[in-house]
Amino acid sequence: MSSRQRTVIIFKSESESTDVYAETLLGHNLQPVFVPTLSFGFKQLDQLRAKLLTPDKYAGIIFTSPRCVEAVAEALQLADLPAGWTLLHNYAVGEVTHNLALSTLQQLFTHGKQTGNARNLGDFIVDTFDGSRQLPLLLPCSNLATDTLLSKLLENGFCVDACEVYETKCNPQLAECMERALQAENIEFLAFFSPSGVKCAHDYFKAHNVALEQWKLVAIGPSTRRALEALGLKVFCTAERPTVEHLVKVLLNPQESRERLVRDRERIGDTS
Repeated sequence: MSSRQRTVIIFKSESESTDVYAETLLGHNLQPVFVPTLSFGFKQLDQLRAKLLTPDKYAGIIFTSPRCVEAVAEALQLADLPAGWTLLHNYAVGEVTHNLALSTLQQLFTHGKQTGNARNLGDFIVDTFDGSRQLPLLLPCSNLATDTLLSKLLENGFCVDACEVYETKCNPQLAECMERALQAENIEFLAFFSPSGVKCAHDYFKAHNVALEQWKLVAIGPSTRRALEALGLKVFCTAERPTVEHLVKVLLNPQESRERLVRDRERIGDTS
């Protein structure tokens, strides 16, 4: 195998984890290029604040992304999260979201960080929840949130108060960012982190008549894989969770990812 450095274009906003991604990928001879695909704007924070001030009316809170944690912190306007939430059943998808809740919401501990995606978190909550299902779980979310988690919980007798707290849009500078990224040498992989990111990137490629087939498409999580496949695109491999370790693992050993996908589809009857 050639020792030439391979480039991975990562459709993900730069964040505190960017340095970790860069260092880890470079350590495996992979050059990351970040393209911030999405932009965000908070909304309905007054409504969210009113809910946050009444923890006694809820069974807990669910964070599906770091942006949801940020919305809660913004809604509180520098005030502390009421202590009552620490006694409830609180959940987060992924370690980044879990750690952000700890650092910004008075050490609020969340369960489920190991699940990595909404479907797995739904299974985890259903399997482990031991509280009252008469009280709702608060679910701050995006305008583009999928109903995977919500449907799973409702089907299993949970009450859920889903509250749109931020809007997800395509980054207005996406075209400029994409043009710079595509000038990189030896591009081999395009890594997508969310279904909404897939849509924005695909719209750009379609508008500029750029064929995605020339690269290997990598999905972070099953919902992102399904979004790519729904557009008729071939997915090279899928990372189980949104961490750089899982991304590196599938880039270096894509066959394992494909074998796992086959097993998962056989287990749940997923023909997508």
